[in-house]
Amino acid sequence: MTLEDNLKLAQADSRIAEAERNIRHVESLLPWLSAQGYATAEIESQLGLMSEALNRLKEQRRLIAETHH
Repeated sequence: MTLEDNLKLAQADSRIAEAERNIRHVESLLPWLSAQGYATAEIESQLGLMSEALNRLKEQRRLIAETHH
């Protein structure tokens, strides 16, 4: 694997970690929003979609790393 490939994978790892943090942050706000009387079903649905997309990205990253080893 080239240095450029390693840098791209590291960048992907960083973006995946950031997305995970963002999803956890929004999830942590759900109880507060619900307690304030806000409907959270749409937010929860969107979080589910975001989590699915993130899992697909993680799988693609894993497959790319495997191909380059």
